[in-house]
Amino acid sequence: MPLPKRKKDIVLFDGKELLPRRQELLDRIVKSDTYLPDSILHDDMDRGMLDYVEKNFRVVSDNKKIPVIPKILTIQRWSELQNTWEFVDDDNNIQLPFISVIRQPDVQFGTHPSLIRTIPDRKLFHYATVKTWNGGQLGADVYKIPQPIPVDITYEITIVCNKFRDLNKFNKIVLQRFTSRQDYTTIKGHYIPLILDQISDTTPMDSIDGRRFYVQNYKFIMMGFLIDAEEFEVSPAVNRTLILTETVETREFTKRIVQKTIDITIASFVGDGVQVIFSVGETMGILFYVTINGLKQEVGIDFYHIAGTSKITFVEPPVDGSNILIAYYKDNRNFIIDENGRPIQFTTENFIYDGSTLEFIVSNSIDSVVTLDINGLIEEEGEGFTISADNKVTLTNEPVIGSRVSISYLY
Repeated sequence: MPLPKRKKDIVLFDGKELLPRRQELLDRIVKSDTYLPDSILHDDMDRGMLDYVEKNFRVVSDNKKIPVIPKILTIQRWSELQNTWEFVDDDNNIQLPFISVIRQPDVQFGTHPSLIRTIPDRKLFHYATVKTWNGGQLGADVYKIPQPIPVDITYEITIVCNKFRDLNKFNKIVLQRFTSRQDYTTIKGHYIPLILDQISDTTPMDSIDGRRFYVQNYKFIMMGFLIDAEEFEVSPAVNRTLILTETVETREFTKRIVQKTIDITIASFVGDGVQVIFSVGETMGILFYVTINGLKQEVGIDFYHIAGTSKITFVEPPVDGSNILIAYYKDNRNFIIDENGRPIQFTTENFIYDGSTLEFIVSNSIDSVVTLDINGLIEEEGEGFTISADNKVTLTNEPVIGSRVSISYLY
């Protein structure tokens, strides 16, 4: 499937944004405007090495910057370059001084420290889970990438000059940057280590136009890696192939409402310590509540549910042997129609008990309280609470100050 475009910021499921520094690094890596990292291929690393030399190895001779040949050289391309390079004299001879970048053709399997321990068969790994919205349903896409391929590429940076002081300037710059024999360059947002491996001199015994010239070589190893966007994969997070074997026990009962009744279905499961996705096998028009061993779970924190689907997904798998109950209204709508054709809505309101009163006033006129829980423990109507007015609920017992009182009701 085509790669979706990236938003400016990624918001995690708990509502928190990435730390500013992490967001900055993410923006560099995915500046091509997708959630996935940019590809890095051999040409990209060659271009990155040229840019690194051009930016960091700046030597000024006679008030002019020593030019860097803007191509990766090989022995075969040297004669071609002599005919095309812009830094030549009137006789088409290359002018000194200049700096060249030569890449060795034998690319070795890499020694990048983060890729020393590899996984066989280049298995795809989870990179990110990104929320999606199609205008009617909230979902998520899973982005997967294979493990990058580590490569070591050898480059020789050569300065050719006829002034010993230019050679000294260049040598000083290199040694300053590689005091610890290592530096980093950035290629498409990825940090790539560079190792100074060897310094050698290949100055010939002859001269150019009767003048002695110097040739000094600096051998660098780029500890890079290959990432190919053609191997990336984007797929929906919820897939029926992820559903495990399950047992559903359904029982129905009626909930008292003023002059009418509705059917609430309870689906029961037993956790195995591994499964996180549970399906009731039919459309849930309204999800009333989810409990684990009698403790009410909070949507968006303990589990996720996409409206109009048959599944819920826990953030963590319920422990082995735990009793899971899912209470819902079977329909493809998110409201109920009573026998008189009037729609019945469902909502949940949360309060914090401050010790001043046991009465809680909700925003709508209550037809029926589906659940009332205190810190997740569900109370029974008539024992733990009563409906004392059209929009008022009164607790029977006083909870601990600071307790959260959650009232789910129909109106």
